[in-house]
Formats: sequence, structure tokens, C-alpha cells
Amino acid sequence: MKNLQKFLFLSLFFISGCTVYTEKQSEAVSQNVYATNQSLGKARVDLACFYSNETTKFIKPPKHPIKIDSVYEQSKSKQRIVVVPDQYKNDKVVIVGSVEYTQLLKDSQIKKQLERDAQLTAKQIESDNKELIKQKAMSDKMVIDLNKYKELVAKKDLKILWLSIVIVGLLALDALYFYLKANGLFFL
Repeated sequence: MKNLQKFLFLSLFFISGCTVYTEKQSEAVSQNVYATNQSLGKARVDLACFYSNETTKFIKPPKHPIKIDSVYEQSKSKQRIVVVPDQYKNDKVVIVGSVEYTQLLKDSQIKKQLERDAQLTAKQIESDNKELIKQKAMSDKMVIDLNKYKELVAKKDLKILWLSIVIVGLLALDALYFYLKANGLFFL
């Protein structure tokens, strides 16, 4: 019965602690994953790279990662080739920091959009960093609580052991008393 109570107590502790932890993690990850998906859908590979990198802050590397290799030209220069899906075939590709990109910045509407995107990414970095700090604190709290409850369980187990020893000792004294009384060796 005592073991069942301990098991239920620890189970409830872990379930409640893990639920809070995973809910916090999934919100930040969801924001970044969906932002990556939307960025790719709107041909914003620059933002997709940013948001996918932010997502990796929250996810542990897999034990068996999928291997992705770059594609290179077969010429002597072995220049890397950027491969994009068919959905981008009619789009113009502009490299961030290039002359063409600088020309884009001269258009005030595009410049405002890119500045807004930069503000959003800065806000997302701040939000993600706060979330990572919260997760670390939650993880630390779970470990501290677990150690505290382990100590409590150990103390209770020690108390039960001590009480069991006392009871066995008293039973042994009782048995010795009755044995001595039955054999006439004890006169009280």
C-alpha cells in the first residue's frame, strides 16, 4: 500500500511538471516552424533560414539525423548549386547583400517590408531567448523537486525500516518472555 502511494505521488509530480514544460516548448517551436513554412511559401528563403535556425535552439539533435549533401558543379571550380523547388521557377532570385539586393532597398515599400521583417526577427530572437531561459528554469526546478522528493521518500523509508526493526525486536522480546514463562524460568 505504501509503495502504491509513493508511485501515485511521484507519477502525479512528473505528469504535472512535464505538461507545463512541454506546453511551453511547443509554443515557441510552433511559432518558428510555421514561420519557416510561411517564409518558404512566400519565397522568403532568407526568413526561412532564420526561423529554422531558431527552431534548432529548442530541439535536441536526433540520434540518427537525415544526411543532406550539397550539390556541386562537375567543373573544375566545384561551385555549389542552390537547388530550389519548382514553385520558384518564375521568380527572380536575389542574394542578400548583393548589388541587386541594394537596388531593392532603394524601393521604399520593399525597404519598409524588409525593415519590418528585421524587427520581427529581432523580436523573435528575444522571445526565443526568454523561452529558453524559462525552459532551463523549469528543467532545473523539476530536478530540484525530484531530488527533494527523493530525500522525503528516503527519510520515510528509513523511518519505516526503523519502526519495523523496533516491532520485530519487541516481538522477539515478547516471544522470549513467553518462552521463559512457559518453561518456568521467569518468575514475574
